[in-house]
Amino acid sequence: MILSAEETPSAPEPISLPTPKRSDRWQPLRSGVLNLYRYDYEEFHYEDGRLLLRGNNGSGKSRVLALQLPFLLDGEVSPARIEPDGDPAKRIEWNLLMGRYPDRTGYTWIEFGRRDADGTLHFLTLGCGMRAVAGHSGLHSHWFFITSQRVGRDLFLQNAQRTPLGRDRLAEAIGSAGRIILKVKDYRSAVDEALF
Repeated sequence: MILSAEETPSAPEPISLPTPKRSDRWQPLRSGVLNLYRYDYEEFHYEDGRLLLRGNNGSGKSRVLALQLPFLLDGEVSPARIEPDGDPAKRIEWNLLMGRYPDRTGYTWIEFGRRDADGTLHFLTLGCGMRAVAGHSGLHSHWFFITSQRVGRDLFLQNAQRTPLGRDRLAEAIGSAGRIILKVKDYRSAVDEALF
């Protein structure tokens, strides 16, 4: 099938992403979730390092925060840390499967930025990919990542068919711009070294 000029898809418009205003330290710029809880894909932009979430009760505000901070700084997956209400019956895999999916992969991520005195911009994205399978207690697998890439610009967490990348495909996408980390202890050390 040949498409006319009017029907031929054009290249997507470049995404306008926030840039850091501060030069003295890292500040959060954006965060996002993919296939977690009730979100297919959602991105949140911070204003000068601050985020305001508004919505009705039960819309997922607390859940988004619990799946990002402090989780993406320390990698702790216990229900007391991940669940907004601390309910030990709701384990992290519930955020993926929700009683209706047999097998699901999702991501949570946060992007930080800082500006040098000469105006040079630096970016750092922290994230966690996780996979849950029904009937399997706990997460089937999970992996952390740290990269200088920006989600939606030079790092995409899903393919063209909107299927989330598995760990190996993510490692290929990150290449030499970052790394995949499997152990919580190693991830914490890498976050401390990169951010603090």
